[in-house]
Amino acid sequence: MELLPVVLTLAVLAGSHTGMSYYLDMNVGSVRRMVVEYVPLAQNDVSKLKTVPLTSLAVHQLQQSITRAETEMAPGPIPAVAGDLGLTELVDLVVKAGLKDTLESAGPFTVFGPTNDAFSSLPGWVKEQISNVTVLGEILKFHVLPGKVESKSLSNELQVPTVEGRKLRINLYTKDSKTVATAQCAPVDLSRVDQTASNGILHVLDAVMIPPAGDLIATAASLPMFSTLVKAVTVAGLVPTLNGPGPFTLFAPTDKAFGKIPPGLLEKLLENPPELAKVLKYHVLSGTFCSAGLSSGDVTTLDGRNVAINVSSDGVVVNESKVIYADGSVTNGVVHVIDTVLLPPDYSLPDLTWARQ
Repeated sequence: MELLPVVLTLAVLAGSHTGMSYYLDMNVGSVRRMVVEYVPLAQNDVSKLKTVPLTSLAVHQLQQSITRAETEMAPGPIPAVAGDLGLTELVDLVVKAGLKDTLESAGPFTVFGPTNDAFSSLPGWVKEQISNVTVLGEILKFHVLPGKVESKSLSNELQVPTVEGRKLRINLYTKDSKTVATAQCAPVDLSRVDQTASNGILHVLDAVMIPPAGDLIATAASLPMFSTLVKAVTVAGLVPTLNGPGPFTLFAPTDKAFGKIPPGLLEKLLENPPELAKVLKYHVLSGTFCSAGLSSGDVTTLDGRNVAINVSSDGVVVNESKVIYADGSVTNGVVHVIDTVLLPPDYSLPDLTWARQ
């Protein structure tokens, strides 16, 4: 008995009781017709090969299987990819902010996607702020770039415009012989970059990015705890420098930090702008040094002298001053808030008795 009629007859008999006809992507009626219409080939009648239904069956099955597989393998839009990566809080907030349709549109987009832990670790006051849908939308749009920006295109101090309008800053560091990348000082998970979506790519972040309010001086001037610092910078003639393009890293003493220096010292320094400028420049580094990129060791300041940075599980200490808040977001660098004024080595306290005379 010819093999093909046997196979097809079994398919007819089994088709109504099993999933075979579905698997072959054919209905039983089609198989019955193939049994009726089948004509065995002569051994050397190759010219009739194209009319054999089994050939059509094999081609059809292959075509449908490939199409189905390619459909299943094709990535979805950015919100779907974010969900697959476990970024469920990001997806929920995108829906809440009314941005889901945008991020499912043609794009392309590049999204820096914070993890669930990144959102849960936000301070309470930030969580309260983003409960406002308008504020939430602006923060989320700051995480979205127009176009497709792959990780290989990222470079140190690269600034890229966001959908929100402001630019975010990329930084690359080498720490413990490994590359560390940040976006507006939020650490990038380099094991989960370039996650492909149908309308762009996604890079996973370990923190939420906060859009900068302004440059170093404008930001400090908007905060009452930096009134002494802003006054000192103004008297020293450093405003044009510190509100320039930079980028800079500022270790910013609070008013309480200035209150720790010996009585009369600040007044004497305010009367001597060149000396005051030296002290203030000792608080500034050239370049953006986010906390994720800081390593223990000496770093040269704008004053030309070094500060000693110590990074440990307890935090970051600069000379003897502790960083009490890190990674303040500004347009021309970063601000780290410190609890003690930094004094250059030749301004150590025993040598400043003249300030109290």
